[in-house]
Amino acid sequence: MKLFLRILLVIFVAASSYAQNASTYFPASTGYKWYYKNTPLDSNNNPQPSLSRYRVDSFAVVANYKGLLASIVRIKDNLLSINQNTPYNDTNYYNFQTTNGWKFLSVSMLPDTVPLPGVMNFFRSLENWYSVFRFAQAVNSEYTLVTKDTTITFDTLSIPLRAKVKAKRLNDENVSTVNGTFLSKKFVVTFGLYFRILVFEYPIVEIPDTTWIASNVWMVKEVISSANVNLSTIGIPLSFSIPGKMYELTNPNIGVKNISGKIPSGFRLYQNYPNPFNPSTTVKFDVAKADNVSLTVYDINGREVRTPVNEFLNAGTYSVSFDASGLSSGTYFYTLRAGDYNETRKLLLVR
Repeated sequence: MKLFLRILLVIFVAASSYAQNASTYFPASTGYKWYYKNTPLDSNNNPQPSLSRYRVDSFAVVANYKGLLASIVRIKDNLLSINQNTPYNDTNYYNFQTTNGWKFLSVSMLPDTVPLPGVMNFFRSLENWYSVFRFAQAVNSEYTLVTKDTTITFDTLSIPLRAKVKAKRLNDENVSTVNGTFLSKKFVVTFGLYFRILVFEYPIVEIPDTTWIASNVWMVKEVISSANVNLSTIGIPLSFSIPGKMYELTNPNIGVKNISGKIPSGFRLYQNYPNPFNPSTTVKFDVAKADNVSLTVYDINGREVRTPVNEFLNAGTYSVSFDASGLSSGTYFYTLRAGDYNETRKLLLVR
């Protein structure tokens, strides 16, 4: 009986540890993509939906970065549409050690322009790995990630400053998204700049960044609060605003439709219809198992002209509308790729 109880205790402890393991919150395989709606926040942190843009994150590769094995996520933000064809222009780096999720913090997280001499170089000195997401941390227990002091000169003033990044795990919350409701770990990371007098510090600006993280999905929502900065209190005639943002999961691709959740017996690419077509046609395909799927269109010379689909899809049958506006009449080829599978068919554009 005692042996049986010990075995149960070991299983319970192991299960609890696994549940808090930081790596279980991140997708297991490269190729995973996140699609977010990016909504600006005004100075009172009210959403401005008419100004919304989009962001696409892609889990690209696992490789060493700045001394740690990193899950590298490429980012393209401020897109006019979720399908906008533009290069990735930013990168996030994550590392997972037991119950901690580490993130490489860089100045790319700050506003594009901070109009205070010497501050950006100071911020660059803070770039490093930090254990931002501590999944086993007690709720509402604050922890400091980094504190660093400096003194900058403005005209004849010497201004003692302190930068501090602190974090806190909040109570878990259910977050409703386009992909369902997720029970999420909630963290708030506060980036602060302070004026130092002796042992005291007075906030110049504090920017809370609140993130909701779901198991196997990672970030399902993020709110970066807006802030108004007035430096006249420390003798500098300067004020400016730092806009806020809210990121929420959105539909991955308006053109791709899941027309059947029944699991197909294999991958398959169907003939487009109508064919010939002008200017748009529909392509249907089967996905036998969850994988990163791409559908690429080539011209008669083998040059890639469009990629209507390039994302992680669950098993099912899908259709996508291909708009050939801007292309000349002629014969084109479209290729479906998923894992080791690839198949090519021909389509005809007639003007």
